[in-house]
Amino acid sequence: MFIVRVLLMFLLGGPAVAMPYFVQCFDFGCKSTQELHYSARDWDEIRALFTPASVDSDTEKQAIRKAVATMERISGEISGTFRDKGGNYPGYDIIRQMDCIDESTNTFQYLVALEELKLLKWHRVDYKQRRIVWFATHWTATITEIDSGERFVVDSWYRDNGELPYIQPLADWQSKRDFPVAYNPELAAN
Repeated sequence: MFIVRVLLMFLLGGPAVAMPYFVQCFDFGCKSTQELHYSARDWDEIRALFTPASVDSDTEKQAIRKAVATMERISGEISGTFRDKGGNYPGYDIIRQMDCIDESTNTFQYLVALEELKLLKWHRVDYKQRRIVWFATHWTATITEIDSGERFVVDSWYRDNGELPYIQPLADWQSKRDFPVAYNPELAAN
């Protein structure tokens, strides 16, 4: 009888909400991975970045930047990747350093989690993209504005762990143009 009661409580108690988890990549090219689970407090901190809901796509882009930076910081504390330096070479000798493959894979997972939690109103997550300039290949995560269909990169590779990633229209990123101040306001101070 006890088992029947437990099953009924489970079935009638409504659906359980499973929090997303991540398989974080690091050590250049996802050579190493670690499964990460955030605490309820971590998820509350991330949700708060989208409260109140964004009034337009530009406001949501800034919330996305803050959420990715926060998720990077939390992941860094759990996995030991908190020392990660922007780019490849400034941190090549740091354990758990990340290249663009690691960064884009992790950022893609963060964005998917935001989408699964229904925190994105103005954007949807899109496929990772790469660009090739001469022999150099660079990867990034992307989002698409729902209303306009325009694609944007969310590129954390350039920044140290936990710093705001850059956002840029995909076409500009593929042409290796400078990151625009309109989407990255802190660049106005530089």
